[in-house]
Amino acid sequence: MAEPLRVCVTGAAGQIAYSLLYQLAKGDVFGHDQPIILILLDIPVMMGALDGVLMELQDCALPLLKETIATADPKVAFKDVDLAIMVGAMPRREGMLRKDLLKANVKIFEVQGKALDEVAKKDVKVLVVGNPANTNCFVMSKYAKSIPKENFSCLTRLDQNRAQAQIAARLQVKNTDVRNIIIWGNHSSTQFPDATHARMLDGSSVTERVSDDDWLHGEFITTVQKRGAAVIAARKFSSAVSAAKAICDHVRDLWNGTKEGEWTSMGVISDGNSYGIPNDLMYSFPVRIKNRKWEIVEGLSISDFARSKMDATANELVEERDVASEFLSSQ
Repeated sequence: MAEPLRVCVTGAAGQIAYSLLYQLAKGDVFGHDQPIILILLDIPVMMGALDGVLMELQDCALPLLKETIATADPKVAFKDVDLAIMVGAMPRREGMLRKDLLKANVKIFEVQGKALDEVAKKDVKVLVVGNPANTNCFVMSKYAKSIPKENFSCLTRLDQNRAQAQIAARLQVKNTDVRNIIIWGNHSSTQFPDATHARMLDGSSVTERVSDDDWLHGEFITTVQKRGAAVIAARKFSSAVSAAKAICDHVRDLWNGTKEGEWTSMGVISDGNSYGIPNDLMYSFPVRIKNRKWEIVEGLSISDFARSKMDATANELVEERDVASEFLSSQ
């Protein structure tokens, strides 16, 4: 059997992690012949709740879960990890200014980024989920300077899954019949869900099958953009099961590669892209993955409508990056 992978999950006592950890531990992501060691990081006040999570994981009697470690110390959590899934972040509180939210998260991801830089493997893969995910990912990469920027990504797979499901429901087909939906930009209400290049399983064009540009340029986009808020309004909590599923999808593709002829969306460093997006952003692009390395899908045609949407979400990310950068320490 293979050597165990060391996988750290932050915010490990929270709702998303509660749905995520079992899927990671039972082989849904890395395969049913890959043992793992789970390291669970949370803040000191959550250690009691985390003990309960440890007990539940032990009680699952999972054959692939070789060890589970709970800690409030980032240096313990990130020691020699192969993968860090950064679920924990400061949530936006009522009346909180975006600048204050960014400042609070810079502090969190400074501490964690420095610890990752010091003790993690240099080929560690880092997935940032906690919002604002793109900018938190940018901040963490700045503090983990010895780890390649290409090793950092942020989650927009949840948005992609939402978009895919909307198309499938519209066409009354299986979700798996819809391929190559793109999420451009920020994991926020400015994101651009784009079906222009999407295909059905039989190779036909999604836009031709839908045959309704008004819906594709209107309700489809706004539904995906506002889906997270709609979930909160309905259940009084943010998305958890769907977020955990999207994390698993993201990591599975990162580890095993994308299928021939398909791509996936993830927030990655924008340096050198061919779509006119400013450098030094964690921006969601369509990517292909092979041997745990991603590359942006090049050569896709961009309409004037798409250009305006891509630029709008890029502008928001530039603003977030510039505000966050005010709080970056030089140490």
